[in-house]
Amino acid sequence: MDPKERELRQKLADKLEEARKLLDEGKLEEARKAKDEAKSLKEQIDALEELRGLEDEAKRGVDMPQAPGIIPERKKDDEETAYRSAYLKWMRGKPMSAEERSLLESRAMTEGSMEDGGYIVPQDIQTKINEFKRQLVALEPFVRTEAVVTNTGSRVIEKLADMVPFTQLTEAGNIPDTDSPKFDRIPYSIKDYGGILPLSNNLLSDTDQNLMNYVANWIAKKSVTTRNKLILDVVKTFTAKSLDSVDDIKEVLNVELDPDLAAGAVIITNQDAFNWLDQQKDNMGRYLIQPDPTQPNRKMLFGVPITVVANRLLPSDTTSGVVAPVIIGNLQEAVVLFDRQQLSIASTNIGAGAFETNTTKVRAIERMDVKPFDTGAAFYCSLTVQSA
Repeated sequence: MDPKERELRQKLADKLEEARKLLDEGKLEEARKAKDEAKSLKEQIDALEELRGLEDEAKRGVDMPQAPGIIPERKKDDEETAYRSAYLKWMRGKPMSAEERSLLESRAMTEGSMEDGGYIVPQDIQTKINEFKRQLVALEPFVRTEAVVTNTGSRVIEKLADMVPFTQLTEAGNIPDTDSPKFDRIPYSIKDYGGILPLSNNLLSDTDQNLMNYVANWIAKKSVTTRNKLILDVVKTFTAKSLDSVDDIKEVLNVELDPDLAAGAVIITNQDAFNWLDQQKDNMGRYLIQPDPTQPNRKMLFGVPITVVANRLLPSDTTSGVVAPVIIGNLQEAVVLFDRQQLSIASTNIGAGAFETNTTKVRAIERMDVKPFDTGAAFYCSLTVQSA
């Protein structure tokens, strides 16, 4: 540092101190003037530094004139050194020559190029398993469930028949025989349902997620899906009814169902049918579907609770228009699920070939049978919501 630059730096320090004192004393005009003088001193110092840099380069022969048309060839190592020097100057806020600025601009640090800075840019990578929110309504709570301890068995039910009144008796006359009750059997035969899911032990060890907990939840959803299918397979065998209006639904509830069964009736349908029903109004312009006063999240039609199942789980028939399924009735009396074994989940990393393949195998098994109980207690209806 030459004497001139040292003198300017001392004056700059003094002027900055003067400006701060004036500012503390509330003399804003004098402080502003001192600040401008300090700025002028700083520019002089920067000019001296830049001039010194140019002189140094001239001494090294960096900016020596070249023959016309000849571009000096710079070795790669020299270019890396020059780039590193220019970059450090830029980071420290020091003056740079025109060539150094040009070098930085030509090799600007960007995220797009990994070696020019992309490696140091953090990436937002999450290993959390984000589950989609999708409805999965369990139909099992709507039907009757009986736990059984044997693989086969049966239940005795009375046969439906019109009750015949007693015969009028005459005094001292013989009492005639009356008709006798008739019975029937509902046999069940337990069937096994399940599967095995192999998981890599490396995956289980390396992941930071509770993968086994996720798998358990995933298997539970498969269990619900399995039970829903078995229940729907039975319900679809019940008497079919075609519905064209809400009055047809009223007729099923009022006429087709026994009043004792209608008291516990439910309506289960998909989004297509619910959307159509939800738009129906009475003569006063009031929507027919209303919230349940005791459970605001539940909807009711004619005082009967409605459960909506996603279209993908209970699809409509779209071959000719849109015909949506509507289940109406008392499913507690209509369907019985014989449950021999609730969902059982077990895992091993030794047996079943897991040891040889370095895997953990998760096995899920459940045992049950679903049968119709009272086939007159529910109807599998079809509601035309859009004609072809």
